[in-house]
Amino acid sequence: MKNITNVFYEFLIALCCLMSSSTLWAWEDMPMPRLHVEGRYLVDPHGNKVNLHGFAQTYSPWFNEMGQKWDNYDVAKCLKYNQGLIDDIIDAGWKMNFLRLHMDPYWSNSPGIHVEGENDISAFDFNRFKTYLDRVFIPMAEYAVSKGLYVVMRPPGVCPEKIAVGDEYNQYLIKVWTHVAQHPKLKNHPNIMFELANEPINILGPDGTYGAGSQGHFDKLKEYFQSVVDAMRAQGCDNILWIPGLGYQGLYKGFAVNPIEGENIGYAVHLYPGWMGSDGENGDGGSSTGGYEPFQQGWDDSVAPVATFAPIMITEMDWAPSKYNASWGKAHTGTFGGPGFGANMKHIVDNSGNVSWLIFTGADLLAKFKDTPPAEGEAYTFLTDPEACPWPTYHWYQEYAKENYPRPDFTYQSHSDNGDGTYTNPVIFGDFPDPDVIRVGDVYYMVSTTMYIFPGATILKSYDLVNWEYCCNPLERIEASDGYNLENGQNRYSRGQWATALQYHDGKFYLLFTTLDEGGYLLTTTDIEGEWEKKKLNDGFYDCGLLFDNDKIYVVYGINQLRIAELDADFNKIPGNDKDVVKWSFREGLEGSRLYKIGEYYYIYSTYGGWPAFQTVFRSKDIYGPYEEKKLIDDDNIHQGALVETQTGEWWTMLFYDKGAYGRFPNLQPVKWVDGWPEIGENGKGVTTYRKPDVGREYPIKSLPTNDNFRHYKLGLQWGWNHNADRSKWSLTEHAGYLRLYTANVTDSLHKAKNTLTQRILGYPQDLEHSYGTVRMEIGKMQEGDVAGLAVFQDPYAFIGIKVIDGQKRLVYTTAPVVSSAAKSEQIGEVVTEPVIYLRAIANYSTSKAGFYYSLDNKTYTKLGDDLNMKYDLTVFTGNKFAIFNYATVQTGGYVDVDWFSTEPEFDEEFYFDDSFEGYSEESLTLTELTIDGDEELTLLTGSSSTITVKGIYADGHTEDITMAADYENQNPDVVRVTNGRIMALQDGESDIVISYKGPLGDRQSLTIHVTSSTFPLTAELFNPNIYATGSFDENTHTLVTGQYGFGGWWYDNGIDLSEYKYVVAKMGNDNSDNGASFRLFDENNYWSGAAEYEIKSSKQVVVDLNNMYKGNPKVKLDPSHIYIVGFWALGGKPIVIEKVYLTNSDDYKDPTGIEDVAVDKDPQVDVYTITGIKLRTQVRRSEVIRDLPAGIYIVGREKIAILK
Repeated sequence: MKNITNVFYEFLIALCCLMSSSTLWAWEDMPMPRLHVEGRYLVDPHGNKVNLHGFAQTYSPWFNEMGQKWDNYDVAKCLKYNQGLIDDIIDAGWKMNFLRLHMDPYWSNSPGIHVEGENDISAFDFNRFKTYLDRVFIPMAEYAVSKGLYVVMRPPGVCPEKIAVGDEYNQYLIKVWTHVAQHPKLKNHPNIMFELANEPINILGPDGTYGAGSQGHFDKLKEYFQSVVDAMRAQGCDNILWIPGLGYQGLYKGFAVNPIEGENIGYAVHLYPGWMGSDGENGDGGSSTGGYEPFQQGWDDSVAPVATFAPIMITEMDWAPSKYNASWGKAHTGTFGGPGFGANMKHIVDNSGNVSWLIFTGADLLAKFKDTPPAEGEAYTFLTDPEACPWPTYHWYQEYAKENYPRPDFTYQSHSDNGDGTYTNPVIFGDFPDPDVIRVGDVYYMVSTTMYIFPGATILKSYDLVNWEYCCNPLERIEASDGYNLENGQNRYSRGQWATALQYHDGKFYLLFTTLDEGGYLLTTTDIEGEWEKKKLNDGFYDCGLLFDNDKIYVVYGINQLRIAELDADFNKIPGNDKDVVKWSFREGLEGSRLYKIGEYYYIYSTYGGWPAFQTVFRSKDIYGPYEEKKLIDDDNIHQGALVETQTGEWWTMLFYDKGAYGRFPNLQPVKWVDGWPEIGENGKGVTTYRKPDVGREYPIKSLPTNDNFRHYKLGLQWGWNHNADRSKWSLTEHAGYLRLYTANVTDSLHKAKNTLTQRILGYPQDLEHSYGTVRMEIGKMQEGDVAGLAVFQDPYAFIGIKVIDGQKRLVYTTAPVVSSAAKSEQIGEVVTEPVIYLRAIANYSTSKAGFYYSLDNKTYTKLGDDLNMKYDLTVFTGNKFAIFNYATVQTGGYVDVDWFSTEPEFDEEFYFDDSFEGYSEESLTLTELTIDGDEELTLLTGSSSTITVKGIYADGHTEDITMAADYENQNPDVVRVTNGRIMALQDGESDIVISYKGPLGDRQSLTIHVTSSTFPLTAELFNPNIYATGSFDENTHTLVTGQYGFGGWWYDNGIDLSEYKYVVAKMGNDNSDNGASFRLFDENNYWSGAAEYEIKSSKQVVVDLNNMYKGNPKVKLDPSHIYIVGFWALGGKPIVIEKVYLTNSDDYKDPTGIEDVAVDKDPQVDVYTITGIKLRTQVRRSEVIRDLPAGIYIVGREKIAILK
């Protein structure tokens, strides 16, 4: 307020600036979850938009009926009176859910000291403030919360007319709010928010003037309040903060250019008649009578610029005709579009959609309100006149109570934070094994193993190492092979991605991992929650740890015998720098290593795996040793993980331990250093309940999400597909708000079915016997033989579902093995005629059993079948998961719609979520272009294959991996074959591949890539110098240097057929007499299978008769129709210069490229064939033949020619 004037009602209203509340008592059965700011909205834990509506209180005798109710600092009477008003307001039927609470300076000023006004802080006594914060303001806030009101607390008094960055009032606010922010009853209270000041007017700008209108003045206001915000956040206070503007809290435009930084920030606005172009009577509030349009324009100029990115709360506002003398604002309600203040205000804030507001009417008047209009002929009063704010506001609040109110939080939330500064292991009660943890700034990141689940390599983030949230799933897929696609009887259970190293260096994140089947991979990004780039490496590094040591890159890897290799910038081993460093000592099973440089020592932090497992460490002052070892902890199977240092210099380790059917859980242990050795836990034992890490401040409790109502066009990060999903067979947009699952393949078992969606089963410390998983599934479009339902998946697994038998949808309960010897059984239940079925699984951590249930009404659940004895079998190697599925046993084409999945004992979507969801924005569904990871010009080794990742880019900027759903038009299927993004090079040649995809709105985009297949390319990308031992290859000089007894060359994953050729010729560029070099060919996909060997010595040419190749002793003839490896063996360390290697049918062994070059002086249209008659191009200009064709023999027109490069 501006000045204290005459009527006590105005005063009662003016300085009362309180809270926000979602009704519990004030509003029967309304919940009060923690709210937070998300974009421009205040939202509840589920993302439902929330707008609060309330009133204000000020606790001083003057504002409490001018001292008639209590005085003389009588705390008891003050509390009784004001708490009674809250009760009376509730009893009057007001649908209010927040209170603005003014911590009035009556209590904090020293008695007897004269002050000039509320902006005079000369009498402020900090000790009195602390005392009455505890005795008056907190008890009132707690009482309001107990009655269903959120609370917004504002500081004592108002701002001076002129303020400046760092001035006395700035320091006063910092001092007051720092104390409030660290108060244990207020800090992070789920229902209490703070308004940082009341009515700043002018601030000293950078030009030396006091003002409110320029950007310079707002830049200073940002600096002014940012210092307060930072002081509060430094105390670990994450409460929502409401920031005032200039001009008595009526000006905000400059914040749009330079907003307050941080999370949970909104802006607190004051709005009275006459402000922002609104109508008002003469006197206080102005005299404009323009109605709606100038008011809207004023709002758009002053407030809308910040309302586009942050929520707004109007913390002072009222209106009434001046004759009542009962309000600060003088105006009438009017009607929208016509003269008047109230109705136009309501339209403007409702149209904004993110404005909470109150009326500043005295609480004693609100308590006397009755929803009874005056009798005919009876005069209106302030409380009954529709032109004064109480009457219309009362009825508007009734309508607001039906929308944009908070929904209750979920009751089953799994976290380890005890809320008292301690945590209890496991730090995450779920399957997140093989952790590697790093800190980047104030954020901790942890990667874990997901194996065959995609997208995978889950990364979590935390600010305190205890409360974790999902960050990203960066691994979209490993390969599009049969094993990962669940095709041709193959799978990758118990394989895939594991034991991944995570590092951050020079602005880039690195993920390094090795699969047992495909080898090593590197993922990189500069934005951890953005796009990642995947690269297949030449080498694999089993259970690796990654270290950036200044300008050098090292990796430790291996099992039993650990090695350290230095890598180049492309993550290739540097020859000679890959060495054995340590070997197991206590027992075999040494693995799971991480590598650190701490102080003067290098540390290899490793585990002895298996059962029981324990943690060990090696140290040396030299990266390659010698290393000495020390066992660290041998307790409760705690092992394998990472060391991390906090911002305050503390050390901690994140390990994991095996906890049965639910999987392997992260375990956080303290670390102290003694004589250069880390010591874990306390007295050699792991801690269970312990103080949280000191990270410099406190952070709120976080729980990993589990429930999903599928209202987003992207799946939540808690989900992962069992093996690669077929993107064309599931959708979140075809039936908005549902997950549509089409049958993706015909099979006889769930573990062979594509597109099974999984989620980890979490344990809940408050109830270890019930981990619920429930789905609501619409089954009307299932077809004959289709099976859809909910599983608990490991080996063995079980599911409850619907199976269509002879046209009838019947309940089914099935148990089956993946690989184990468990028996398969199927129990057929009753016929279901309803279009909707509810399916539930309840896992019991304590007994490792799971029961299965169904319901037709989501109220009464009936059990079907016996309990599943959940196992943790290495045939699958991940913890039991909930799994939603739909597969065909007859033919594909049917589908189910999954409405929601919940881990709550009771779940009703309408209870937790509002009904505002209508679909997705056009931008989020508009496909604008396709792109692939890597170059659109792709060269493959003939006989090999490569997986491309195709992504769709949408108009809103997000991308989706559509590799498996895209259409591929292959121009030359004899040269390459394309399946689900996997390109197999069949023979030498080239092909254009047109990739296309139709977006959700029917818009089709396309992309063309050019693929060249070559048998013996001498390129760094395709010539592998490290097939055995670490070597090097120089593309420019064609020089190979092998490692000791090493081998380099070409490895054809799928084999190549050379049977159409007579000879392979290797032309050499140097004498190899002293290095034992030989040219070798293998007809098995195994380096140790034996090869046909041809010594090189001083020869400049090696000729292989492909029809007379022999290996081994006794000699076994090789079959040229399936050659897998070709290359050069040597003792190592000396150069082998390779001029070229080629295929020929010439008995004089001539290079076919020496016949003639293409003549380009004549330019007819011609067809182009390979030497074996395979057409490559149709009717192209002869002069264009050489474009992009690799060196080789071709038939152009009717002539045999060669292209020379």
